[in-house]
Amino acid sequence: MRDLIGKLEVVDDDAASALRVIDHFDRLVDERASTAAVVRAAAALSGATAGLHDAARALVRRFTPDGRTLTGKDEGDWRHEPVPGQPGSWLWLERAGGDGPLDALILERAARALQALSTGSAPPSTSGLVRIACDPGATDADRRDAVARLRLTGPVTVVLSTSADLEATLISTMGSLVVGLLPGTPALPAGIRAGAAVASDPLRLPTALEQARTALRLAASVGGLAPSVVRHEDLGALAVIAERISPQEAAAVGDVRRLEELLAGHPWVVDTLQAVLDQPSLRQSAAMLHVHHSTLQERLTWLSGQLGYSPVKGRGRQRAAVAVLLWRVAHGADPEVMDEPH
Repeated sequence: MRDLIGKLEVVDDDAASALRVIDHFDRLVDERASTAAVVRAAAALSGATAGLHDAARALVRRFTPDGRTLTGKDEGDWRHEPVPGQPGSWLWLERAGGDGPLDALILERAARALQALSTGSAPPSTSGLVRIACDPGATDADRRDAVARLRLTGPVTVVLSTSADLEATLISTMGSLVVGLLPGTPALPAGIRAGAAVASDPLRLPTALEQARTALRLAASVGGLAPSVVRHEDLGALAVIAERISPQEAAAVGDVRRLEELLAGHPWVVDTLQAVLDQPSLRQSAAMLHVHHSTLQERLTWLSGQLGYSPVKGRGRQRAAVAVLLWRVAHGADPEVMDEPH
């Protein structure tokens, strides 16, 4: 299937996208994924909040495209897709302004996946067990069973990455992201963009997964000035900003909008600010950027005029640090955060 998708991408991207949806849900069925994993996949693939009314359990489950659980029963007037074999159960996508080009296919394949998973009896694959162990919607009994089957004891490091190159024995996919479980607290892999967090007890993997997701939102692209692999425990108070402020809210902040405006014509803006914030002297900042000291001085003079504050002094420096942090949060939902050239 993946070879066919690769060939179709060259001649018919729409057909390739459709096959990618089919392949994704087929793999969820093969891996005996959880109900929550299927609904999360529908949200991630569509880019819209996805919901499931589960008649058998008398509950509603809703997930955002980045995997967050939503509370409330906003079933609205969205188009419903019945789940075959489960009377009274249906899926929906919360998209204003009409359906997306793949919405109907995503809902159909998600519904069929839920049907297959409710009737199948094959044991979950390793990938499916990883999903169950990390799924906050899984029952305690199912999570204990998954943890036991994966032979996890003691601390476990959860690594959530945008890269398919993540190497781990216990690995799975969650929407467009790859999750790996590393026993203990080993050195993290290099050359990927990822967030990581440690679960002191394997039964706390769902919490660690959410912490890794927070860390990923602050990770830069590989090769940029800021770290591309971020540990949640290294963030401290910074994690609160990434947890409490959504990418949309961050993008709406005036200082972040101003950075975006300046980046359009001056792609070195964020890297220059990052270097100045990270280094103790301007000469070291210039060396980090591979530019002459005088060039950096010219940039900072220009930036002070454009920003309306000095990014190297007092509160101006604090303001610049928060602006860059929020800029990363605003781009944290992107498949790959694009650091600009130095």
